[in-house]
Amino acid sequence: MKPTGKTWKHLGLGAGGAVENSFQNAPLGLVNPIYNVGLGVNPVLVGIAMAIPRMWELLIDPLIGAASDRTRSRFGRRLPYMAFGLLGSLMLFIAMWWAPAGMSKQALGIWLIVTAFLFYSFYSFFAIPYAGLTIEASVAGPDRIGVMTARTAFSYLSQIVISWIYWFCQREWFSSPAEGMRWAAIGFGLLVTLCGVAVIVTTLRYGLHRHSSHEGSAPVEKGIYLKLLSLGPTRRILIALLSTMVGFTLVSHLSFYLVAFYACKGDLKQASLVVAVKATVTMIAAVIACPLIGMAAKRFGKERIFNIMLATGVISSLSMWYLITPLNPYLSMISDLGIYLCLVGFWLLMPAYLGDISDYYERATGQSCQGTLSALYGNAVKIGASVALLLTGYILVVCGFDAAMPHDAMDRPIFNMRILFAVVPSIGLVISYFAMARFRLPDPSATLQEL
Repeated sequence: MKPTGKTWKHLGLGAGGAVENSFQNAPLGLVNPIYNVGLGVNPVLVGIAMAIPRMWELLIDPLIGAASDRTRSRFGRRLPYMAFGLLGSLMLFIAMWWAPAGMSKQALGIWLIVTAFLFYSFYSFFAIPYAGLTIEASVAGPDRIGVMTARTAFSYLSQIVISWIYWFCQREWFSSPAEGMRWAAIGFGLLVTLCGVAVIVTTLRYGLHRHSSHEGSAPVEKGIYLKLLSLGPTRRILIALLSTMVGFTLVSHLSFYLVAFYACKGDLKQASLVVAVKATVTMIAAVIACPLIGMAAKRFGKERIFNIMLATGVISSLSMWYLITPLNPYLSMISDLGIYLCLVGFWLLMPAYLGDISDYYERATGQSCQGTLSALYGNAVKIGASVALLLTGYILVVCGFDAAMPHDAMDRPIFNMRILFAVVPSIGLVISYFAMARFRLPDPSATLQEL
């Protein structure tokens, strides 16, 4: 079947999901293997380097979102910010891995902090306007779910590439994984940037920067954040985002350590292959699941599918206690499949809920708030991530782990990691379920003053 114009629009807009996921998550997944295990930088310092930019983004994201809502230019509201952020993100992503030779471990940590801070600042200039664009360039219902499905699919496709980067860095062509990461950063950064360019080209080609359904709406007024937060559905989305982000981000880095030092008994090359194969299989399954979950949400309602996905995630997370095992390093792939199925549904449907709020707000006030609402959404994600990342290094310390300790001395640290890795994400998903269980928008005829 030949793709229709609408399909190309969905794919073109959705390509930005690769930028969102790659530039947000590639550093998170690679800093510990490269900077901590490879270069010996203190894990607490690595955690701080990843947390500080997220705290900074809490300040600039609302400004970027509101500015893009108010901007009027020949290229629309979003594209000027997106182009600026995309170029800066590429340069800083590469710089993050090209620390000057001969630096001390402490200096390497400082280099990581500075480059990560600048990188995530530029990233916000792409991510916040892009999130607003996907809402305003689509219509509530099948069209918006189609855009979000493509966006989620590209996100998981990019994760497949990310999962092989550390394996690539272990090849004999390089003197060390850190050296391999330098060259991987250039190739990967350019590939991701091309996906961002695809969004810009698609937007211009279809005139989405000028002719969206929201183009005639009024700019947002002061106090919009308080008005949006006065809506119960907004608060419920933010709670669900916070709990899920904290639950997964707080212990996600433990996956590498459990595979490397428990399932693979300290063999880092074997671990890099296991991690890459597991991620490839689960991500391919996730990409296949994207349109299926999208179709199920259209047919049975997003609320029912959302709850099923959360239940799948809880069961799969708890099963990690049994399935991460030295008996078979690949066995935990079963749990991975369930967890990623859950996360596909979560990240696919949450923006659709956000679009419902945006549409309601515009009907009630006549004002466009996609960028501002996306900034609130992004802030919740980043608050959860920053709190969790700030604690990741301490979790390793509290668990008693040290990469330099003999393998036979790791029993207690590994036991502690296994408990946390199985239980913490489950708690986050349960909180998310109760937060979204009563998601209801007020009657469309109501105004915000009546709420």
